[in-house]
Parts: sequence; C-alpha cells; structure tokens
Amino acid sequence: MHLIGIAAAPGIAVGPIWRPRGSTSASANGTPAARAIPAGPPPDPGELAAAAARQLQLLAQHLRDAGRTEEAGVFDAQALMATDPTLIDDWRRRIEAHEEPAAAIRAAASAVATAIAALGDELLAARSADVRDVGERLARLVTGEQPDTPSRPSIAIADDLSPSATAEIPPSLLLGIALEAGSRTAHAAILARSLGIPCVVGVAGLGSTVDRIADGPLDRDGRRSDSGSATVAVDGTTGEVYFRPTADELAMLRERARAAAARDDVTRAFRDRPCETSDGWRITLLANIGGPADVDRALAARAEGVGLFRTEFLFMGHQTEPTEREQADAYRRVFEAFGRERQVVVRLADIGGDKGIPYLSLPTEANPFLGVRALRLAYRDRALLVTQIRAISTAAAAGGVVPRVMAPMVAALSDVELLDELVDEAQSGLAAAGRPRADRLIAGIMVEIPSAALIAGTLAHRVGFFSIGTNDLTQYVMAADRTNASLASFQDALHPAVLRCIAMVVDGAAAAGIPVAVCGELAGDPAGALVLAGLGIRELSADAGAFDALRYHFASVTRSELTELAQRALAAPDAATVRSAAEVLLQRTPRVPGVLAPA
Repeated sequence: MHLIGIAAAPGIAVGPIWRPRGSTSASANGTPAARAIPAGPPPDPGELAAAAARQLQLLAQHLRDAGRTEEAGVFDAQALMATDPTLIDDWRRRIEAHEEPAAAIRAAASAVATAIAALGDELLAARSADVRDVGERLARLVTGEQPDTPSRPSIAIADDLSPSATAEIPPSLLLGIALEAGSRTAHAAILARSLGIPCVVGVAGLGSTVDRIADGPLDRDGRRSDSGSATVAVDGTTGEVYFRPTADELAMLRERARAAAARDDVTRAFRDRPCETSDGWRITLLANIGGPADVDRALAARAEGVGLFRTEFLFMGHQTEPTEREQADAYRRVFEAFGRERQVVVRLADIGGDKGIPYLSLPTEANPFLGVRALRLAYRDRALLVTQIRAISTAAAAGGVVPRVMAPMVAALSDVELLDELVDEAQSGLAAAGRPRADRLIAGIMVEIPSAALIAGTLAHRVGFFSIGTNDLTQYVMAADRTNASLASFQDALHPAVLRCIAMVVDGAAAAGIPVAVCGELAGDPAGALVLAGLGIRELSADAGAFDALRYHFASVTRSELTELAQRALAAPDAATVRSAAEVLLQRTPRVPGVLAPA
C-alpha cells in the first residue's frame, strides 16, 4: 500500500522504519513517553539558554565548515531564538508558578510557535517548527536527555522532525524522511534537500498506517523496536510513500531514480546560463526569501534579485515591536548582499487579524485572514508600517540601492492612496530628523485579491510595479481555503478563472508601462511558469531550488509556443487540461551546445 503527501526533497530511498522519540506515531497510543526530571533546585533559564545557544552555534559552524552556509544560518537564527528575552521570561514565570521546568519551556516555546503558525503563511509556519525545536533542546538540557538517533540506516517516520534532529543524525543513518506534518519550506525539508536525503511531508494518515504495519515489540519508551522487518520506500520527487513495497514497485522506483539522476545532471548544467527561450526571450528569475539567512542559497542558485522578501519573521514571537534599528539592520544585510544592480522587493509585514502579535492589541476576528491585516492595519494606526518603511529607506541609503516596497492585501484605490501617504510620511520624517534615507523609493502592490485584478488598469497608473500572489489569489477566486486538503481540486492556480485574472493584471500593467511579476508557488512550478510567460509575465519569483529546472524547460520552447499555450489555457475548461497542455512542452529536451540530453 502507499500514501501520497507533498514532495519536499527529491530522491528515492528504501529501508526499515525508524520512529523518533516524541513523534506522535512513536508510541502505542500516540502520546510521547514521560521523561525523567533530575532532582534538585530548579535550573536557571538564562544559563540553560546560553548553553543551548552555544550548542547551536557549534552546529552552525560545523555546517559552515562543510560548505552548507544556508543551513548554518538556520542554527544561527535558532541560537538567537534560544536567548530571546520574551521566551526566557515566559519560561521563568512558568517555573515560578511551579510548573515543571522541562514542561514549562515546552509550553513557552509552543505558545510562540502557535502564534507564528496561526498566521497562515507557509514560510512562517515552517519557522514555528524552529521555535519548538529550540524548546525541545532546552527541555533536553533540563532532563539530561541525549538526542535520538536510529541504530542502523533507516527511514524516519514521524509527525514532524526538528531541523536540529535532521542535522544531528549521522547522514549514513538517515536514508529518507516521511512526515505527517510539515511543508516544503520547513527547515527539516531544506536540510534534507541540502543533504540529499529524500523527504515527503504532509502525508495524511502516516502515523496510523505505520502503527498497523510495523513489526516488533514495544520498548520501554512505548516505541516499537526498529529491529523489525517492516520496510518503507520514500519518493521525495513524487511525494509517495510505499509500505512493504512489492518487487514490481521496487523496480519502478529504481527506474525513477535512474531517470531523475540523469535529469538532475542536465538541469544543473543550466545554472550559469540565463533563463531564456530557445529564440532568446529572457525571463528574470527572482528569489522568495524570509530573511537574511536565506540569502546565500538564493545567490548560489544565481538569483537575479529578490522578488519577495517576507518581513514577518522580524515581528513574530515578541511582546514588543522590533525597533527601527533592528529592522534596518536586517534589510541592509539583504540589500548589500544583492548589491545595486539586483532588485530587492520588500513586502510590508503581512501580519495582524489574530492574537499572535501581542503589541497590536487587535480584537479577535471570526476570519482573521479576510480581516484587519497587512496594509489594513494602517487605517487604524499608521505607526507600525511607517516605522517599517523608514527602516527600509534607511537600510537602502546605507546600501546605496533603490528599494522596492510592496504592500499586501490591496483591494481598492484607497489602499494605494494610503500606501502613498505612508511612504511620504516615512520619507519626510527622516528628512526632518536629518537622517539618511533613500533618494527614491519605488512603491508597488501585491495583486492577490480579485478586486485588485479587476481594476488593475486603474491601479497600474498609481504604482511602480505589480507582483501577483497566486496562492491567495487562487483561494479567493475559487473560494477554497488553501490549507483545506479536501478542497485540493480547487486550489490549482492553473485554473482558467485564475489565469484570466492574471491576464487582466498583465494587460493593466502593460498599458501603464510598469513591470509585473508573479511571486506565488505557480512561479516555481515548471508548467505554471511556461503558462505565465505565455501570458506576458517576464519576472518569476520563486524558491531558489526551482531555478535550474526553469532554465532547462524555457530553453526547450519558443516565445510563440508559450503564447499559444497561454491562449489555450485561457480557453480551457479546467486546470487539469491546462497542465496536460503544458506537459507536452515539458517533455522536450533543449538543444544547447555542450549539454547532453538525459539518458
């Protein structure tokens, strides 16, 4: 039998099942085993936090020495999380209220992580796992517990797997990973990709399935021994997990692995080539990032700039708003890394509408993601976003760049007028104070609400650029919550209704002479990228890991073929028909001198 999840790290692995301690599928009843607490006075949270930070810094240095600078940044960030005053103060208060110290830090970390995950952004939800990971590390320091590792090369099966567990398990013992939770942007998945470990996430029913088929008796921690004969196969390219695969299934997986290795060799050969069609029509590839820690990976993939800098990471998990100086430092590091010749689009913080941001003091809303969030916060209080724009302008002045500021959740012309007022207020305030500021600041908007697409022609004359957020645009057009798996058939951004909205935005931008990019998941999907280019999109902003494949596929088609594909897509009855039409072009092999076709 097999289950299907989300492909998170390519490759195929076959081996015995190993279930980490504490995973929901790791015990007979789904509850992690109790942990022994040493006797004596309560530990000092500050001292343990410093110790955890030292461990994480050593792990970061180890990864950096191995040339994995992006992954090292994960643990640099975790080291800062471990000593975050908000987290430590909450932990100390819980201990003083007579909570058991290990349980207290887990609860404190969980509160922060839950607030972050509640924002509904996939990238930020992945960062919430980092906070929980830090909490578990601190809890282990309280109990004296050692990290969990398999006893032989195995496939890790769990509800979730922390990034540090992924990094600390010897690579020779971790053949593959299958998780019931998680996302492609979770750091465990990013680490798996960097280590070449196949990974599938979001596998519904994984734990219960493993409980039914796993062999061996329960050990003292309530886990089944990993000495049983149950075998699992993970295909991180297709998102499939096979339990006790048959001989025919194993043969199929071996052939998939051979073909994938050949394709990877070929697409990597395109890394230093421009992304262009076979007749020379250029497409700009920009990176989606969540902070300075993501810069190295984007540059290594030859990103031509940043099309979406999500700034929410600066605002999460704190009791007070980050200072202007703290924000400016983070923005400056990204501006300086990409330099004056490559654009960086900074999205204003897409936060609010729930109780996850204590200093906003917003009322609870029935549907916070259709409520007071992002730009809409400034109708109530401008200070938050004015401060952010001031920080962006200050950072740009230090880096000698022209910043691009993008407002999310724009629905009407009044929102654009508000954005202009915020920019003017920020710039004039810096000038009055004699502070450095950018000479010019280009303001643009995300087009993710259908109303903005419908009036794109009007809005285009008032802004410097458009960037289409296909994730939210799709769920709003189709009235289908993108986190609801039962509505998956309505969540494909290649649905003709969504594509017609995109075409309207492209037409509006063209009439006003402004650039338009796409920064949603569709931009990194080869089929979607071809259709978008055919609609007139010249800038694609995606995860850096998608770039090699995009360059490869664009090199096999002509501009006229893309235009024809787009026209067929607009007239198609459904997303499946559009994907089938794109798949015909994706099967082609580009004819590039010096690059061999996959065998």
